[in-house]
Amino acid sequence: MSAVLSQAASEHHISGDFSRLSPAVRYGLRQALFLSLLLTVYCLPPAVYAAQAAEDELKKGNYQQAIAAFNARLAANRADAAAQAGLLRAYLETGRYSEAEQAAKKFLSAGPTPDVHLALGEVYAATGRYAESIEEFARAGEKASGAAKLRADLRRGEMLQMTGQEEKAREIFQSFVAYYNANQPQTAPELTLVARALTYLEKYKDANDLYLEAIAADPDYIEAHLGGGELFTSKYNYAEAADFFRDALEINPNSARAHLGVAANKRLEGGAEMMAALGRALEINPNLAEARALRAAVYLEAEDYDQAAAELAQAFKANPRSLDAHAVRAALYFLQDRQSELAGEIKTALGINPRYGALYETLSHFATINRRYAAAVEFSRKAIELSPRLWQAHLSLGIGLLRLGHEPEGRAAIETAFKGDPFNVWAKNTLDLLDTMREYRTTKRGPFIIKAAARESDVLSIYAGDLLEEASAKLSAKYRFTPQSPITVELFPNHEDFAVRALGLPGLGALGVCFGQVIALDSPSGRPIGEFNWGSTLWHEYTHVITLQMTEYRIPRWFSEGLSVYEERRGRPGWGDDWSMALMKAFADGRWFKIADLDAGFQRPNSPDDVPRAYFQASQICEFIVERYGFDAILEMLRRYRDRARTPDVLQSVLKLSEAEFDAAFKDYVQSKIGPYLKALEYGAKNQTSAQLPRQAVLEMLRAHPDDFVLNLRAGTLYKSEGDTEKAIFHLKRAIELFPYYVGPESYEQLAQLQEARGDKAAAAETLEALIRLDEDNLGALKRLVQLRTEAGDQARALEALQMAFYINPFDPAMHTMAGGIYLERKEPERAVSEFQAALALNPPNVAEANFNLARAYHALGRPADAKRSVLRALEAAPGFDKAQDLLLELVDKK
Repeated sequence: MSAVLSQAASEHHISGDFSRLSPAVRYGLRQALFLSLLLTVYCLPPAVYAAQAAEDELKKGNYQQAIAAFNARLAANRADAAAQAGLLRAYLETGRYSEAEQAAKKFLSAGPTPDVHLALGEVYAATGRYAESIEEFARAGEKASGAAKLRADLRRGEMLQMTGQEEKAREIFQSFVAYYNANQPQTAPELTLVARALTYLEKYKDANDLYLEAIAADPDYIEAHLGGGELFTSKYNYAEAADFFRDALEINPNSARAHLGVAANKRLEGGAEMMAALGRALEINPNLAEARALRAAVYLEAEDYDQAAAELAQAFKANPRSLDAHAVRAALYFLQDRQSELAGEIKTALGINPRYGALYETLSHFATINRRYAAAVEFSRKAIELSPRLWQAHLSLGIGLLRLGHEPEGRAAIETAFKGDPFNVWAKNTLDLLDTMREYRTTKRGPFIIKAAARESDVLSIYAGDLLEEASAKLSAKYRFTPQSPITVELFPNHEDFAVRALGLPGLGALGVCFGQVIALDSPSGRPIGEFNWGSTLWHEYTHVITLQMTEYRIPRWFSEGLSVYEERRGRPGWGDDWSMALMKAFADGRWFKIADLDAGFQRPNSPDDVPRAYFQASQICEFIVERYGFDAILEMLRRYRDRARTPDVLQSVLKLSEAEFDAAFKDYVQSKIGPYLKALEYGAKNQTSAQLPRQAVLEMLRAHPDDFVLNLRAGTLYKSEGDTEKAIFHLKRAIELFPYYVGPESYEQLAQLQEARGDKAAAAETLEALIRLDEDNLGALKRLVQLRTEAGDQARALEALQMAFYINPFDPAMHTMAGGIYLERKEPERAVSEFQAALALNPPNVAEANFNLARAYHALGRPADAKRSVLRALEAAPGFDKAQDLLLELVDKK
């Protein structure tokens, strides 16, 4: 193993080397240990058994029982060193630092003991007296040996590191390598302490190996599990980190550090489990400053400034010099634009540790999640200036630069991050993505730069360019603002690539993201057809360009997202989320957010439906403001946010409403809007089994409740199955009248099928158009609508439906061919050329026909040279193609 410890920590492989013991091995180790303990316990004399009982209570986290047992032992023998150490450990675990300090000083007055010096050092460390803690750890190290000395030295090194004395700290950490090589330790405590030292030397693989050896030596040694969990969390291996913490909590369910580890591991995904873990850690140790600072950060991420400040006050009460808490408070001041307090907080933190680059990394994090990307980049630069080996800051700088569109510099920073820490999967994923994007093609269209995969670029650059130009013209006029350009739009055919671009890790559930001058989104092939409308998403993200830049990136998330969905609805019929039964039920159940809590629905959701509900509610708030106060109120709110006003002040100054008054008025607005629909859903929602009831039961219920949506829908389906078309149509129409927002196949589509079967194709088309106005992703309905409109000779509306279909799937050459043909018939050859070019770019099955169609369009447009080139390509593919030969002759004769 000594050879391994001497290796440089520069390995680029994670999955193969960075692994854990299998569950079966862990189980076997535990069983063997359990049998050994049974044999040991039965052989112990009563006094020794009592002593062991106190240690066992402490180990299991039964702290009050342990305290009582240790005090009883000390009453019998004040010089019981093990009881002294156990009592102090119990006090420390529960945050009773004052009692621990008093007891430690009392014990030391009778004579120096390494374990007591060590405990007193921990008290000083936990309460911010870092210089005193360093002295106590030094005293402990002078008098201790073995694992006790290692612990004292390690903690002294950590305190030196925390206070910016990095060279001295590194000397101590290096001594652990020498100790290991000289002594080949085998005990779990020694192995764990060496592993922890190795993490500071960035020897992560070696640290992992030693944590596993420690667990193998003693599966119930909790600190090995905790160290492993913290290491894996820091390296983004959240799943295996969770295994470590789960094992730790099996050993001691009341370990505050373990619960804090669970919360840190869950921070990225957030939710109730993370908050519960934090709450449990603080129940066990209310003075755990790290947990207080993390909870403050979570509140701050949700823009709950009051709760964040309250948690910080508790953190500083426990530890006035907590660097984590100072960093979060600096972020709070930054987000509140309290510049003088921010400067003071930075000065205070750097007074504790002049090399505390993590302070600026925290500021960068909060600037990023509040979409102040330029500020985030500057904070990352400052972090690197203070801590050149803070590889996370290099990564943050690189990703921030990419979000600003500065790709070469951003890539260089990420390469530096990965070279320094090859276990950072964010860095590796992003570099892999940038390699992939080298094959993308770039199209410039006015102020827009469109990047797409080579195989998709010919088609997407046309439709994305057209849509962006339209959105730009309409929204700039509406918002009276022209954004800074160029604006880069990146379309990713692989959703995981988009997720990496957006956050650095795969698994993102969003469809698009806007960084102000850079938009990234899934291309149409990034999701299954019918699940995603890329045109609607692009319109949504371009609205963010307007509102972010217009407010100098100070718009709150709820307002930005609300306006983007609001504008989606006005981009095309059916775009933007609309009402659903689930949303209505949530409103009826009182589960919509108050305006003060709405940002938390986006930033820190507690359930999977919080985010979609927050998006929809935010959009309805915008609808409410426009309907009640006019769109000028929206513009004035945007100006106020630009001028650093907060939501309560914005509501009061623009709408003359307090937050409570706004909540009440908005609730009344929604109630008036959906009250009839709630009534139509009430009976069916309470009797959900009606969908499976037999015919007679449904009809009897329907006679008693003729205005129930569910019963009418069910009756329509029953009558259709019986062949009674008229009654089926009557009840389906009635169901749609009662609740038009339900777009399942048994509603509009079933009605359209019946109308068409009856021979009323015009009615069927109108029904499908009504469906499309609510369901932006229904490609099948659009295709059928195109056919119906074409058969009716309504070319204009057929083209409208085709264009809507292209925003779901632009990669169907037959649909582009159909559109091109209609444009030719309408004597719009320029549009026909675009459609036939798109069809040809998609490698259609009949290349000859595709080139011939393009030649026809060029001919109609008056471009004979282009027409000739295209018709010759058609004849190269199919020499006997009569129509192509005729067109070529015509072109030659005209020449």
